[in-house]
Amino acid sequence: MSSNPVPLKDANQSQFLVATTPDAGGNLSFLRTVASVDANGVASATAAAHPLPVINAAGAPATDGSSSITAGGAAQLVFGGTVPVNGYLIANNSASNLYFSDVGTASSGGNSIPLSPGAVWSTPDGYKPPGPVSIFGAVSSQGFAARRW
Repeated sequence: MSSNPVPLKDANQSQFLVATTPDAGGNLSFLRTVASVDANGVASATAAAHPLPVINAAGAPATDGSSSITAGGAAQLVFGGTVPVNGYLIANNSASNLYFSDVGTASSGGNSIPLSPGAVWSTPDGYKPPGPVSIFGAVSSQGFAARRW
């Protein structure tokens, strides 16, 4: 079987090639064991319990979803209800708290994430939103910036 190098990037965004070969099912397998290092500096061989950390180097252009709260005290959808494919960012540009959720209707509690005035929140690497993003503000006209990718 021949080697098929796969380009990967490390935490410093340096690209390197990892040698692979097809397994019995035709899937690429590493020819050498790759390890990942946890927050405590302990290296573990890559496996289901210790997956190789991957950064989406391809990326996608961001789409703007910035707006303001149209009716205080009522949740509204961000991005027109479109579920972000790879992730999103929300910034609170108002003087009052905002709350957002991608697992249900946003409210001032429950499954919603609070966002203080001036705060910015972005999905972590590898996070795929499970549903549409909704946002809640107690006061009409509270502004927010939003991007999805």
